[in-house]
Amino acid sequence: MSDSNGPTVRRRRLGSELRRLREKARLRLDDVAKELECSTSKISRIETGQGLAKRMEIEKMLSLYHVTEAGAIETIMDIHRRAAETGWWEQDDFENVFPSGLGMYVGLEYDARLVQNWELVYVPGLLQTEAYARAVLGNNRPGRQEEVERLAEVRTRRQQRLTATKDPLELWAVVDESVLLRPIGGSQVMTAQIMHLLDLAELPNVNIQVCPMAKGMHAGLRGPFTILEFGPSDPRVVYAESGTGNTFVERDAQVRQFVGVYSSLQATALDTQESAALLRLAAKES
Repeated sequence: MSDSNGPTVRRRRLGSELRRLREKARLRLDDVAKELECSTSKISRIETGQGLAKRMEIEKMLSLYHVTEAGAIETIMDIHRRAAETGWWEQDDFENVFPSGLGMYVGLEYDARLVQNWELVYVPGLLQTEAYARAVLGNNRPGRQEEVERLAEVRTRRQQRLTATKDPLELWAVVDESVLLRPIGGSQVMTAQIMHLLDLAELPNVNIQVCPMAKGMHAGLRGPFTILEFGPSDPRVVYAESGTGNTFVERDAQVRQFVGVYSSLQATALDTQESAALLRLAAKES
């Protein structure tokens, strides 16, 4: 990992602890919101790590939760101080063009130890060439070239985790065969993209499997998703994509369901060597 305690994970950790303390004090969200003179949605965002409280607000919360031990207060305030640091993806140039939820996802991915990705439509973002990425982004944002360039830059910076010299991100990607047959950007772009997948598959921290269309029905047809795994003290998160919007799944029972589906997809797909052979064939035919 580039930083197992990056700002996004710290905010989630801080929020989780504040939620635990609130529940221990048997207080509701609106009880806290009334004390802090803010909305319940703000308290909810703080507790889920999607927002960061001010130092004065943290102090009020701890007082409300009857946390008086100096060591406990100092620990929480230290996490808060480090959680206030800014990630590169939180620069205005990037945040201004992010679709809803993408900034949160990029922060989680930056802090992750392992990313397990199932993709049904496109090559996973971490594995895309610049030309392929621009074709995808440009199709979704016609006439907004500056925005496309910003988002392409974000994608490139995310990919640096895969080739980091220290603690590179471990990626396990399972893709549907149809992803390889769809000539995004034209045949030349697609051929280069498939060859890029073959190159990345040579990295010790990258595993790529292809799920053949001949396998027929399987649970992955419901839609793409990504499982993010962090350090031992931080729970896994699932980022699920659908036609009605993208969501983060954090409840343990729901996360386990996605983990089960992913394990099924790994078993259904070709192994990494068979997948590489299929990629080489697809490159010749693209």
